[in-house]
Amino acid sequence: MGRQAIKEPPAQLKNTACVSNTLYSQDIWKMTRLLSHLPGLLLVFGILTLCSMLILTAFPSWHKTKENAKRPPKGIFLRIEPTIKMFGSGPKTAPKHMESLPTLPKRRKGMYVGSTGQHKFYRTKPRDWFVDPQIIKRYCRETNLTQCSPPPRRSELEKQADRDARGRPFRVTVYREFSPDPTEPNFSECNYNNCVYAGKEVTPQSDAVFVYAVGLDENFPQPPVRLPHQVFIFSAYEPVTVLYSTAISHSNSKWRKFFNATMTYRLDSDIFKNYGLLDFQPKTQKDLPDYRAIARSKSRTAIWFVSHCKTQSNRMAYVKEMQKYITIDVFGKCGEKCEVKDERCVEDFNVTYRFYLAFENSFTTDYVTEKFFKLFIDDTHIVPVVRGDVDYNREFPEKSLVNAADFRGPKELALFLKHLEENEAEYSKYLEVKDRYRAVEIDRWCSLCQYLHKLWSLPESRRHRVVDLREDLVLGHVRTPPPLL
Repeated sequence: MGRQAIKEPPAQLKNTACVSNTLYSQDIWKMTRLLSHLPGLLLVFGILTLCSMLILTAFPSWHKTKENAKRPPKGIFLRIEPTIKMFGSGPKTAPKHMESLPTLPKRRKGMYVGSTGQHKFYRTKPRDWFVDPQIIKRYCRETNLTQCSPPPRRSELEKQADRDARGRPFRVTVYREFSPDPTEPNFSECNYNNCVYAGKEVTPQSDAVFVYAVGLDENFPQPPVRLPHQVFIFSAYEPVTVLYSTAISHSNSKWRKFFNATMTYRLDSDIFKNYGLLDFQPKTQKDLPDYRAIARSKSRTAIWFVSHCKTQSNRMAYVKEMQKYITIDVFGKCGEKCEVKDERCVEDFNVTYRFYLAFENSFTTDYVTEKFFKLFIDDTHIVPVVRGDVDYNREFPEKSLVNAADFRGPKELALFLKHLEENEAEYSKYLEVKDRYRAVEIDRWCSLCQYLHKLWSLPESRRHRVVDLREDLVLGHVRTPPPLL
């Protein structure tokens, strides 16, 4: 893995067993992904072995000359990033020459837990050491909501430079006048971590004030005083049609034109935060289960868990129309009561059902919730059927879901699901594609701290801009669902 201004391995390496199973790029191509998944003790030997293999494969005759015997060839070197953090710890004792290596991951009940600084991820087994770049190229397409690799980890030198340039950390206040959320920000694992939690009271020392939209309209309170150096950030993970927040939509609201930035599910927000992203999980053929056998083991068509019956998206009427052509079992407040003894709705519903309806309650720009992302966890072999105002085909992998927008109406969608149900090979392909991705959570506090770092590098006029919440989040962004055909 070399630091060369090229995207492909050199010709000497292209057809070797070493590189066909190796991440390779300009800067060790996301070293975080490599180090985050290596089983602890193997890291010691694996890095050294990899370096030797690269040198010997690319330059087999290099060490035959006396002058080259004690020095490596130019163009290939291995960088160990000493600042990558991991949850857990390694052995209590380690060789002195290993002191610069990252903390080794600790295994807990068969699970490795790692952090890339921006996203957290959990795995039931460690990933293979190396990933064939051709697998990534073949199966993954980077989008706003799908990542082929985690964000690169910043070094401690870069983080220290932030602290030196600023002189003091950004003080973040989480305004809790309305929100019951007791969570306190933790910036320690972030890529940009020069931020500290400053409590829930707005003071002159507060640099940034984080305000939840939930409950913002209770008693219609007045906003606190905002000093010139302060940035107020509006946070909402649900659309206003769900929040029913008059503080956002009311024309006379003091809050409507008060905030300097937004953190929402919208892709064009100042800080993007939704319910998750899809992270590519490279797998070799031997790691893949028998998807045809999984398909044959399923006995029912579709399941839907729903708690809100009357919604802006009119999803109940859509499902009732689909039920004229296929069987859809509905559980929750709008369907059958889900009893523990009912095998159709316990945790292994993904064993019984072929499809899961992930229909959003609102047709709002970019709004996609946990009902979709929760289906992308280990060993969840069920195909999502989605409906909402998101460009699913642009943002998510082809054949990882069935998009209602691709059909003229509920009847056509239902008949397509019936077609997949009757075609084992085609349905199995959906399971295979979906199984190559896993949902990861976006850390809102890391995103916030990164935004503050970048914001303070911009002209002061940019920090003082005021957002019109009604125009940014309401007008033109809540769409009427298409008619039922």
